[in-house]
Amino acid sequence: DNEYRCPDPIPRLAKELAEESWLLCFDEFQVTDIADAMILHRLFTALFKDGIVLITTSNRIPDDLYQGGLQRVLFLPFIDLLKIKSHILNLDSGLDYRLTGTV
Repeated sequence: DNEYRCPDPIPRLAKELAEESWLLCFDEFQVTDIADAMILHRLFTALFKDGIVLITTSNRIPDDLYQGGLQRVLFLPFIDLLKIKSHILNLDSGLDYRLTGTV
């Protein structure tokens, strides 16, 4: 409960997500908003505890997420969590496929 005697919605949300699905996929995962940054650690801690598997793509390595963001130091525990709970793979082929076939 918080100071207003309202239950924390994060554990309930994580549990409901885990009951619906065991796999979450995010394409082009990035963090640009302070509110999102503050919620992510709590949410993903609960999701991982409930057995969720996470697959993301991103143009940034975890250490570069929310780079230059407000109060970034408070976001660093989420980056640590991602690095502990994830297998991070670099799939850079050296070719930008968006540019193939263009002059």
